[in-house]
Amino acid sequence: MTVSVDFGDGWVDLQIAFATTLPLAEYFGIVPLLPPTTTGSTVWRLYDPTAAAYESAMIDCSVQDAFSRFARTATVILSDPDGTVAAKYPRKTPLHLFAAETEAGTPVLRFGGYVDDIKTDAAETALTLLSFDFWLRARKVYRECSGTISAVLQDLITTYTPLTWDAALVAVANDIEIDRTWKGEGLDAVLAELAAMSGGEEWGADDSGKFFFRPASSRRSPRDFIEGEWFSADFEEDSRAEINKVTLYYGESPSTGAVSVQDRVSQMTLQARFGSPRPVVIEAVRTYPEIATEDAARAKALQILADRSVIQTGTLETWGGLSVRPGDVCRVVVEDQQVDGDYRVAQIEYAWRDETTVVTLAENSDGVVDVLVELSDEVSRLDARAADTDATVLEIVRLVEPVVVETEIKVWTRAVPATMFTFGVHRGRLGAGSTIGDSRGERVQVI
Repeated sequence: MTVSVDFGDGWVDLQIAFATTLPLAEYFGIVPLLPPTTTGSTVWRLYDPTAAAYESAMIDCSVQDAFSRFARTATVILSDPDGTVAAKYPRKTPLHLFAAETEAGTPVLRFGGYVDDIKTDAAETALTLLSFDFWLRARKVYRECSGTISAVLQDLITTYTPLTWDAALVAVANDIEIDRTWKGEGLDAVLAELAAMSGGEEWGADDSGKFFFRPASSRRSPRDFIEGEWFSADFEEDSRAEINKVTLYYGESPSTGAVSVQDRVSQMTLQARFGSPRPVVIEAVRTYPEIATEDAARAKALQILADRSVIQTGTLETWGGLSVRPGDVCRVVVEDQQVDGDYRVAQIEYAWRDETTVVTLAENSDGVVDVLVELSDEVSRLDARAADTDATVLEIVRLVEPVVVETEIKVWTRAVPATMFTFGVHRGRLGAGSTIGDSRGERVQVI
């Protein structure tokens, strides 16, 4: 604080600091209301693994990391006054982004991917990067494979992608022998099928470009977002998203099946609310080997859908958070919005120049895995372990919605003479009065 003192010859401003480390603070009993926090500036550096060198021309970057492996992207801004820097990084060039919490910190690899788009404007070049995971969507599979799942995985990854195969990163829960032919399926769909055959593993590419296939798991976040750990928060009531699709696998081999029920009204409501390009599907996948019949499975799926399991989502604007990863479980406290509990990180976005980090969170309720990432991706895989994914899925769609119908009633009369429809004494003619043809009167509106 500033105190102005008049010594007679003029005013003198004195700066008084009430810091907890000073004797004055101890004398007055000043204590911090919140635990001390550090909001220092993060440091990002662009690394070219091919040239084994850092790029000094980077002036800004933004990174989006998400639980959905195919929502992981980054944008790098390079100072390029003469337009020569862009030529160093043609499309498909692999690049790494290293980051540290402070200038003195040790940079760690935070994003790895390849150049997908290049734009140069106003002495700057912008590189759009896609994570290495996108190599798993780049090819269609035309192949007949046989052997263990791990052997098939190695064959597919080394044949269809430039990713590095590291056996230490592949852990197949149920490494069974398979014999399968694919005729044009996407590689990502094939990998999802193999995971379903085993133990529902998660798969993708890490930031160094190595393929992984491992049992799904979650960890405790190294950072909680309690009061004092964020700048702003938004957990409004309308951020609650209801499950609107349930897929249920039932039975045991060889008598298995699957049913799927959807609430299209809820999906279209979320589409309108969030401005999504298509209906927003929030799916729950369940497996009940103990259910033996289709009717029982349908009833159970409808019950789950009717329960309206509500998953609350929200966003926090904070700083740093480089060690936080999508899928982490963290405690979130936002007192004025009645938020206090465990949430999972669905997405985290870093903006270097703005020195902000935006974290998208989903309430850690039963089975939540990936909630509304980019609001246009389907949310699935709540529990599909041991499911027979070859079972024919019976689709049940709910289209119940209140409809208001306005009607307008008008009543008209028209005179019809008796001679038009009764037989008279002249049997050879149609009417008693020998009337042939239409002799009805004009229409008259009475209502």
